[in-house]
Amino acid sequence: MKRQRTFQMVLSAMFIAMIILQSFVPFLGNLPLVVLDITIIHITVIVGGIVLGPQAGLLLGFTWGFCSFLRAFTSGNVLSLMIFTNPLISILPRLVMGGLVALFYQKATKLIAYDRLRMAVAGFLGSIMNTVFVLSSIYLLMGNQYAELTGKTVAELPIFLMGVVMTNGIAEALAATVMTPIIASILVKISKKRG
Repeated sequence: MKRQRTFQMVLSAMFIAMIILQSFVPFLGNLPLVVLDITIIHITVIVGGIVLGPQAGLLLGFTWGFCSFLRAFTSGNVLSLMIFTNPLISILPRLVMGGLVALFYQKATKLIAYDRLRMAVAGFLGSIMNTVFVLSSIYLLMGNQYAELTGKTVAELPIFLMGVVMTNGIAEALAATVMTPIIASILVKISKKRG
């Protein structure tokens, strides 16, 4: 039991270190494509939650959110400074996503018996949750300011944000759906052998 607990602490620390690196080292947390810049940090949070459980999912989500909060002050981007310095936008949605996706993975065993499929669904749901939670928070908490900075009217903002969901959001969800079971299945096997 003590050995398993130590292993989980070490694995949690490794996930936290990965999230910090992905957040602050260029191109480690994003896949820049020709037209899109796909975030992949959420995959680290999702995999960590699957492997270590809901409490770790909350911790990893908080870590990512806190890194986003800190980065907003140093990015030099006015939009990031305005939006992600609000912890209700930068931290809370990611914290909730990390915990919920891990909880889904644990509780959905009767609904989806095949482990890798459950991991893929958790990856998809986690990614969509992150996108929807963050964009909804932006709209609800800073809609007027965000519309002004992006040159949109408040009435146009929902359509603009849906465009973000349909481009980046779907691409990120597909990446999480494919990558999550590949990475998590290996780590779950290792974790079970250690326990």
